[in-house]
Amino acid sequence: MSQGQAPMRELAQRAFAGEFNDAGYTFRESDDDRAPVYALLPTGAKANRVFVVGTLTETDDVGSDDEYWQGRIVGPTGTFFTYAGQYQPEAAAMLREVDPPVFVALVGKPRTYETDDGDTNVSLRPEHLTVVDADTRNRWVTETAKRTLERIQRFDDDTNEYAAMAREEYDADPDQYRQTVIQALEELTDDAETAPTSQDQAGGVTPSTAEDASGSATEVSADEDSTSQSGDDIGDFDTTDLDS
Repeated sequence: MSQGQAPMRELAQRAFAGEFNDAGYTFRESDDDRAPVYALLPTGAKANRVFVVGTLTETDDVGSDDEYWQGRIVGPTGTFFTYAGQYQPEAAAMLREVDPPVFVALVGKPRTYETDDGDTNVSLRPEHLTVVDADTRNRWVTETAKRTLERIQRFDDDTNEYAAMAREEYDADPDQYRQTVIQALEELTDDAETAPTSQDQAGGVTPSTAEDASGSATEVSADEDSTSQSGDDIGDFDTTDLDS
């Protein structure tokens, strides 16, 4: 890296809540205290940043002395939780002022918390949080389905060090996340029908489907304008650097 050059941001992974909420193991790849913290996805990939889109259904100030906002973002396979306080002022302001339900896009850092019962809760600390439309949500579902299937296909590759790490840390069959993909694609139409209608977000988008999600990732079919989000704008931030 040349002198004065800013470090490159980590590429954001796409994952459904059904997988992300199982990603309770975190690690650093060096002993440097400033080294990035990664969540290990059970399908065998590291994630320092995660890109999600879903329906923000609820916000709540859970802080004691200072504001600390919790947001519930619901997708077709589960719920993402995000928290924003004084160090994420823009996201906190949005969670304070928005009127759910609305579709939102979130890029955030994975965070884990061990409960008194010994369980590990996984959440996202927001870097970017913005209101989007149904078209964006539908494209995210189809692209995340494709990315998840690609990770599953690479899981048994002997050179995949993160898959080897996932086998050691998780008692999970990666094929269970193939069912997550199927669930997400099957529920896409129903989800669109029950999605928020405020701010004209219901949209008349025909969602993509998979003929057979148990096969190759290339079997995930998409509308011409939904094949990839690379280079698209989501709300007020560019997603060009989000693809991994």
